[in-house]
Amino acid sequence: MKRIFKILFVLTLITISGCENEELLTPQFEYEEYIVVQAEIQANRYFPAVRFTKTLPLGVPYRIEDAELKDVTAYLKRNGVQIIPLIYTSEGLYKPLDDFFVVEGEIYELFAMRDKTFIYSITRIPYKPEITNAYYNSSTYSINANVNAKEGEVYAALWVVTTTPAVKADDYYAVSAADPGTNIIVATSPLPQQYRSGNYSGLRYIQVNSFDQSFEPYFNSRTSGSEITDPFVQGGGEIDWNVQGEKTIGLFIGVSRGIPLQVF
Repeated sequence: MKRIFKILFVLTLITISGCENEELLTPQFEYEEYIVVQAEIQANRYFPAVRFTKTLPLGVPYRIEDAELKDVTAYLKRNGVQIIPLIYTSEGLYKPLDDFFVVEGEIYELFAMRDKTFIYSITRIPYKPEITNAYYNSSTYSINANVNAKEGEVYAALWVVTTTPAVKADDYYAVSAADPGTNIIVATSPLPQQYRSGNYSGLRYIQVNSFDQSFEPYFNSRTSGSEITDPFVQGGGEIDWNVQGEKTIGLFIGVSRGIPLQVF
């Protein structure tokens, strides 16, 4: 996956009128403005920020100065008790007044208001993945890991090859989930042909990351609609975002990144 979060969100609804002739038609575009919420909250790091932007019409060059929202009122609720106001800083980023460390197992809720639109989301910070085994699968050319599943978590993995420079998978292959306490196989996408030979044994790694469980329906729905090639850029489709609010999309998600493990 290129990145869970890209700055650019452009939501389009494309309506193309039918025609029996083979002449080229000009598509008709209908633009609706959506609020976009972005936050990736990583375990064992300082809380980053929540970004609030708006979608821009198709064809309009993206500039953060045009997309950012400065008029959002927002705060966090930490573990159902602590209220943490978020203050606008720059480029649509809303940050707490004081830095604080994010701890595994914590629960964060987001409350926000813009004009008359109420926005809400909730996420749990997962634990670092507990890996019991990692190996190269010569049948599928993927790197697999056995992970002890925990409640409320899902898992995905990337392959890494430590050449100079190192190369890394662009995207997750699948998101894996299982009942708490069971062992689950988490697989990367297949390695490219040039990295499958024994010459790269010892240079291949797997990085397993844990996510809040709401990442799974997002990941599985993000490719819906043949017109949408990248939902984080184009928006739209039947994507299962984990942010609630009228004409609001985005992800407010807890993540815990595992340490890359060497695979021979």
